[in-house]
Amino acid sequence: MTDVFKALAAPQARTIIEELAAEPKTRSALAKSTKLTEVVVSKQLAILLEATLVKVEKKGRTETYSLNRTGFTEAAKWFGKVGSANLGARADDLAETLSEIGTSLKNWLEKKLDVELNVNPEKAGKELGKKLSDAKQGAKKLAKQAKEKTTAKTKKS
Repeated sequence: MTDVFKALAAPQARTIIEELAAEPKTRSALAKSTKLTEVVVSKQLAILLEATLVKVEKKGRTETYSLNRTGFTEAAKWFGKVGSANLGARADDLAETLSEIGTSLKNWLEKKLDVELNVNPEKAGKELGKKLSDAKQGAKKLAKQAKEKTTAKTKKS
């Protein structure tokens, strides 16, 4: 089986995927809509079929290609894993940025109003970052529960 990411490495393959995301097409329709030669389309379709990203339905002599949505599972899992790790880091970055903005705003207001505000922007930023992190964890838990329910339903069928 061809690795999903290797299959998607070619720009021509991604163009074909984008076309098939809109609607199923024959090889000649893909060549026409992508402005690729039929040889290139055939080569890329073979790679995408092997990677299970595309499926083909034969009716007589006509072959119609469409996306095999289940074939994207491997890539989606990987992006989900990387994305959730990145989301935590982004929440931390956001908390730090909000803290800096809060400090600047506090200083500006104190100067403009000639009063001392009893606000700790750093603490507020950290609290917001924690809330974002907790929300991320809750979302991961809900996604896991949904996946378990789907798996249980599939096994019953």
